[in-house]
Amino acid sequence: MKNYRFLMTMFALAALTLTSCNKKQAATTSSADADSTTVVAPTEKAQNDKLTTKKITKSLKNDAGEFDLTIDFPEGGNATLVNAIREYISESLGSTYGGGEDESLQGSYSGDLADGEKMATYYFDLKVKEFNGMYNDMKQDGMPEVPELASSIKITKDYETDKVVTFHYNSYENGGGAHGGAVGSGMTFRKSDGRRIDWDLFTTVKMQSIIRDGLKEYFEVKTDEELASNLTLTETYQLPMPVTPPIFGKDGIIVTYQQYEIAPYAAGMPSFVIPYNKAKAMMNNTGKQLIN
Repeated sequence: MKNYRFLMTMFALAALTLTSCNKKQAATTSSADADSTTVVAPTEKAQNDKLTTKKITKSLKNDAGEFDLTIDFPEGGNATLVNAIREYISESLGSTYGGGEDESLQGSYSGDLADGEKMATYYFDLKVKEFNGMYNDMKQDGMPEVPELASSIKITKDYETDKVVTFHYNSYENGGGAHGGAVGSGMTFRKSDGRRIDWDLFTTVKMQSIIRDGLKEYFEVKTDEELASNLTLTETYQLPMPVTPPIFGKDGIIVTYQQYEIAPYAAGMPSFVIPYNKAKAMMNNTGKQLIN
């Protein structure tokens, strides 16, 4: 019986020692985990690192016309952001290159998104092929003087802070009509996760007076009646938000309407800038966090 009690006592002491060691090890592990968890600065810093790009250019002149493409292609920075911008570039080129409404090739490039040269070549070749076909059709139709066609596209990085980065998209195309067509657009991305910034960050009701004042400044008019006479809208009481998303720039939020969106071709692309101090008052908290 004494031996039995002795053995039970020894087992208890061993168990107590083991438990104590486990607790000590757990505390040590927990402490290590805590240390590794608190070292988040590099990750957060990586999200805010400056985005690096390389310039990719394509140019060709042939019987059909002239073709140019320029891209500031993302190379380094937050991987999620870099990938999001590469997707945007592909989708933007696809919406302009390679066919009309019946043959949409928007974002049709399926190769490696990291291969900017391959992506640019893919869309550039589509555009050249499309315009060569148009040129040959006009010749076969017996057009006495076939016009010189043209396509020029630029996607450039134009603005960056520690929270956002903006890419501008500018294009001009002449497919043989009375005049060419231009697009001036862009996209602002949240650097932490690549989110594309849109009008959902703004309270549209509060935006009405700002949009109205901005358009009056663009058209150089004073009254609502004068503004309405410059627009092609049937109703100007509630002005539509632009198709183009809000673009963050050096002096504020750039608001841009495309050709024919609210005004005739001769009006160009009505645009104006909302200073950040005014824009912030109309944004929700998510939007306000993007303004330094």
